[in-house]
Amino acid sequence: MKIGIFGLPMSGKTTIFSLLTDTPYDGSYKVNSEEKRAFIRDERIEKLSEIYQPKKTTYAELDFVDIPSFDSSSDQKEKSRILQMIQNVDSMILVIRAFENDEVPYPDNNETPLKQLNTLIAELIIRDIEVVENRLARLEISIKKNKASKDEIKENEILEGIKNLLMEEKFASNYELNEEEKKLISSLSLFTLKPIITVVNIDENQHDSDDYSQKEELISTCKDNNFAYIDISGKIESDLVELNEDERKMFMEELNIERPGISRLSKVVYDHIGLISYFTVGKDEVRAWTIKKGTNMKKAAGAIHSALEKGFIKAEVIKYEDLIVAGNDEEARKQGLSRLAGKDEIVEDGNIMEIRANS
Repeated sequence: MKIGIFGLPMSGKTTIFSLLTDTPYDGSYKVNSEEKRAFIRDERIEKLSEIYQPKKTTYAELDFVDIPSFDSSSDQKEKSRILQMIQNVDSMILVIRAFENDEVPYPDNNETPLKQLNTLIAELIIRDIEVVENRLARLEISIKKNKASKDEIKENEILEGIKNLLMEEKFASNYELNEEEKKLISSLSLFTLKPIITVVNIDENQHDSDDYSQKEELISTCKDNNFAYIDISGKIESDLVELNEDERKMFMEELNIERPGISRLSKVVYDHIGLISYFTVGKDEVRAWTIKKGTNMKKAAGAIHSALEKGFIKAEVIKYEDLIVAGNDEEARKQGLSRLAGKDEIVEDGNIMEIRANS
C-alpha cells in the first residue's frame, strides 16, 4: 500500500514525509520522488508490549512516496511529469500550508489554505477528465462497430456518470461503485477515486488558537469531497523529534498535546484507506498485522503465512479491551473472555488472535 504526499511548493510537504518516515531532511529541492516505509504508531500495541515485554515489537507499516512539489505555473510537460508519479500510489496526502512565515513565500495566486486546496483539486480533476474522455472516445468506436463486450458497455456507462461528476467539479469518489465496477475501470488509475487525506501544516500560534484563515471553509470542502482532514504543525513535530523522552513529555504538556501529530496522522491515513490491525501476542513478539476492513478470519490468517490460511481450522479471539482488563491472554481465558471464531467471521480492528491450523 503506497501513499503519495502531494502539495504546492513551500507547503512543508517533505517535512511531513521526513517526520512520517523518520528520515532526515537536508532542505534540498527534490526533482524525483522518494519512497520510504513508516511505522503506524498505535497506542494499543505499545500497551500490549508493556504487558508482555516481548523480545520484539512489530508495528504495522505503510509505504509513503514524497512527490516533488507541484508548481501550477510550470509548463504542461513538467506538470504531467509530476502527476505521472501519482499514477501508482493507492492514496494521497494533500499538504496545505497555513503557517505564517514572512521568509517563506507563498506560491503565486495561492496565498491562502483554501486556494491551495482548490488548486490541487482542480489539477486532479482536469487530469481525470482528460483520461476519462480519451477512454470514452475509444469505447465509442467499439460500440459503433458492435464490437464492444458487455464489460465495455458497462464501463462506458460508468465513465459517462463519472465524467458528469468531474465536469461539475466533483470527485469521482462521489460515484457509488461496487467492487466489480471498480475493477472495470481500475486500469485508468483515476486520481479522484483514490482516498485522500488533507493535512494542513499550521504554526505554533495557530496550534494554540486551534484556528487559521478559512479553516471552516477548508474543512467543509474536505467533507464535500470525502477527504479525511487533520491539521498538524510540522515545526512543532520537528522540535519534538529532537528532544529526549523527558523533554518531549514536558514540551507536550506545555503545548497541551496528548499525542504527537505525526502519530495521529499515520493513524488517520491507516483508517481512511480502509485498513485495520489485528494483533498476535507473546514473549517472543507482539505484532500488528495489516488487513483490509471486512476481511474474514481465514483470509486474515494468510497475512501471517499462506500455510495458516490454507490449513485454517479456527481462530481464538480476545477483544483488546477485554485483554487489557484481564491483564493478559491467559487470565482472559480463565475469565471466559476468549472464544473460537470460524473461517467466515469478519475480523474486527484490535482483535487479539491465535490461529489454529493443520500443519
